[in-house]
Amino acid sequence: MAAHAVILALFSALVLPLVLQRPMLSFCSQILAKKRMTRPNYRGEPVLTAGGLVLVASMAVTILVQLLLLALAGAPREVLVQGLLLACGMAAMACWGWIDDKAGDRITKGFRGHFGALLRERRVTSGMGKLVGGGLTAVSVSLFVSAGFWPWLVACGLLAISPNILNLFDLRPARAIKVFWLLVSLAAIGSVLGGTTGEPSAVWLFLLPVLVATVLFFPHDAGGRIMLGDTGANTLGFAIGYTYATATPLFWQAAFLCGFVALQVAAEFVSFSQVIEQKAWLKRLDEWGR
Repeated sequence: MAAHAVILALFSALVLPLVLQRPMLSFCSQILAKKRMTRPNYRGEPVLTAGGLVLVASMAVTILVQLLLLALAGAPREVLVQGLLLACGMAAMACWGWIDDKAGDRITKGFRGHFGALLRERRVTSGMGKLVGGGLTAVSVSLFVSAGFWPWLVACGLLAISPNILNLFDLRPARAIKVFWLLVSLAAIGSVLGGTTGEPSAVWLFLLPVLVATVLFFPHDAGGRIMLGDTGANTLGFAIGYTYATATPLFWQAAFLCGFVALQVAAEFVSFSQVIEQKAWLKRLDEWGR
C-alpha cells in the first residue's frame, strides 16, 4: 500500500472528525430533541439520549472518505474490506441500539429480564430485538474476518457480546467511553505482544476516527448534556469486538471473550455502580472529567 495513501487516510482520520464534530452534534441534537429522545439520568434529570448518533455519523463519513482515498491509491482489497466491514457492522449495531433507545423500555433489563419477558409474558422486548439483531450482525461479519470453525466461533462471540459489555457501563456520564479507551489500549497491547502483522493491523487505520470522535464527544457526555445511549454503546462495543477479532491473536481473543462472558454473568447479580462506589480509586477514575 502506497505511503502517501496511508498518510492521507491518517490525515482524514484526524481532521474530518474535528471538522464534523460541531455541525454533527448540533444537527443530531436537534433531531433527538424533536423526537423527544430523552431519558432520566442517574440523578433523575432528563437528558438527551442516543447521542451515539453523532459518533456514527462522524465515523461513517470519515471511513467512507478513507476507503475512497485508499481505493484510488490501489490499496489491497483485504484492507478495503476490513474498513467496510467495520463501518457496516457499527452502523448495523447503531440501528439496533436506536430501536432500543426509541422504545425507551427501562424496566426490563439484563438477559434474565428479556428472556423472562419472552417466556412468561410472551412479550418481545426492544432489548430482545437488539440481542437477536446484534447476534445476526455478529454472525454475518464474523464469517468474513475468520477462517476455521474455532476462530469463527470466538470472533462471533466477541462481536455479539462486546456491544452489551459497553452497555453495562453506560450508567454514568462518560463511563462507557472510558471503558472503550481501556479496551482499545488492551487490544493494542495484545496486538503488539501477539506479533500481529500484515493486513489485520489495518483496522487501526479505520479505528482512529472513532477514537478521535469519542475524545471530542467526551466533554458533552461527561458534562451530562447528552448520553451515548444504546445507539452509542452498541456502536463502540462492536468496534471493540471487531478490533480484538482482527488485530489480536486467537488466544488473546479467547481470553477476552471469557472475560466478557464473566462480566455479563456477574452483571446479572452484582451492580457495577455499587462496586465502583466502594473502591476509592475506581470512584476517582469514574468521576474524572465530570
